[in-house]
Amino acid sequence: MKRTHSGSPVPAAKQSKHVAAATCLTDDALKEHDQKTRPLSFLTLLDMDQEGKVNSLSAVSELSSPSKQSSQSSWSSRLSRHSDARYRGNTLRRANIHVDGEIPADISHYANNRVFNLFDGDDEHLRKISQRLWEKSKEIVRISSGKTEWTGALYRAIDELSPTGLRIAYNQVWRGDLKPPVHNPLPRIPRKQIQPHQPLPGSSTTDKLYRTTQTLRELESVLPMFKLKDPRPDIGVGLSDESLSTSLEPQKGRNAAQNFLFDLQDMCILTSDPHINPLSIRFPFLIVEVKSAATGGNLYEAQNKAAVGGSTALQILKELAELRFNRNSNHAEKAKKQENIADDRGSTQAMTDITSNMVFSITTEGPTHELWLHFRRPKKDDFYMVCLGVWRTTLKDDSLKFVRRLSAILKWGNGAFRESIDGILQRL
Repeated sequence: MKRTHSGSPVPAAKQSKHVAAATCLTDDALKEHDQKTRPLSFLTLLDMDQEGKVNSLSAVSELSSPSKQSSQSSWSSRLSRHSDARYRGNTLRRANIHVDGEIPADISHYANNRVFNLFDGDDEHLRKISQRLWEKSKEIVRISSGKTEWTGALYRAIDELSPTGLRIAYNQVWRGDLKPPVHNPLPRIPRKQIQPHQPLPGSSTTDKLYRTTQTLRELESVLPMFKLKDPRPDIGVGLSDESLSTSLEPQKGRNAAQNFLFDLQDMCILTSDPHINPLSIRFPFLIVEVKSAATGGNLYEAQNKAAVGGSTALQILKELAELRFNRNSNHAEKAKKQENIADDRGSTQAMTDITSNMVFSITTEGPTHELWLHFRRPKKDDFYMVCLGVWRTTLKDDSLKFVRRLSAILKWGNGAFRESIDGILQRL
């Protein structure tokens, strides 16, 4: 085959001589060529690629191009947001978890008058914590730090505000079996195994395909289509085991009080510590989900995680209320008339309707901090998550307002919430 050349035609004799020389290349000649040819530097190759002379380096150019990196990041972010929206619209809805609805009047009244009326006013200690959070937030924003720094700043504020009866967990996985159940569609009706136009199982290839199809159908009938992700709050706050056992000691005795919640959990009667590795943190009432826009996080994802964590915490409280009712029903009250039993159950639920059926969460994206209230209604399987406010901690006034509400929640947890839990445990 003739080669094409620019310029004047090459004589046939020279052309044949050139081809002959090329066909006689030896390994020694190639090695000598490699030794005499200096390799191009990486920067030179990049320059050549920009001029369109080295097409094989297009992948390197794509990785090094900030604009292409930005477009890839934007595309990945869009995919993530789409996945988060689908998770909320499908999986959370099937678990009866409702995010960002309207707060009922009675819940709002309770929160305003029983939780957030505990403001410390101009308490100097609270103002110092607010000042440190504000300064740290500005520093983190200035250096574009990620999730770890934001989590650390908020953890320090919670730790400094927490009363002695509370305990804090950092980035600990919760047990998956405590999550609310998810409604899944019934398994599909199996298709006919062999259609008239399909070959009967005979050859090894057909048999293998047949067995694989059958296995996939069996898995479809067992594995759920929709499943909640296991909670793993960046920060979790609950009642310390020591403080609960101390309150139970006068009634149950020291040894029984110290082992009471351990016994209930080990016997699978009541799980009050949700962590896979138990931390003696009982009945969590505040969880925090942290994201950083500087590292690709977003509030929508944080809200989804908080929705599952908050609903799981409510599920624990629901099991506690049901345990108390069942224990009462097994005693002398069981001999009462049916209407009296119903009245007893109604009074039990009325006492714990709100206080022991609500928890809080905080979701963040950088300096933006959202406060959420999670609650459920007795005799109902729905879980609700409503927003109470949004603050930006790089603003001094916002930082103080946020810290005040955070302090109020911690005081409520160590006060009215604890008293409600104590009241139920003492009757078990």
